[in-house]
Amino acid sequence: KLKASPKLFADETTAPVLDPGRGKTKTGQLWAYARDDRPWNGSDPPGVAYVYAPDRKAERPIAHLAGFAGILQVDGYGGYRVLADKSGATLAFCWAHVRRRFYEL
Repeated sequence: KLKASPKLFADETTAPVLDPGRGKTKTGQLWAYARDDRPWNGSDPPGVAYVYAPDRKAERPIAHLAGFAGILQVDGYGGYRVLADKSGATLAFCWAHVRRRFYEL
């Protein structure tokens, strides 16, 4: 039902996972897709989905969000631009991430 939302938030972060047979860990990606429109009197309940992937390839959010055509709030990761080009989703970039570039000046 999240993919039917008019807008979603998406982010990804690294996650250490066991690498079977090697006795070590490797780095995977945990993707989060969320909505919460309560502050704007939205009628949909808040929700979040977490999806594990072994890497950060653009094909991951493309597959995870197949059929989504709303507004997607994201950081500057290029994979989301590929998703928008293929799906018709509209990207809304996070102001906190934009601010960092100016702050670093």
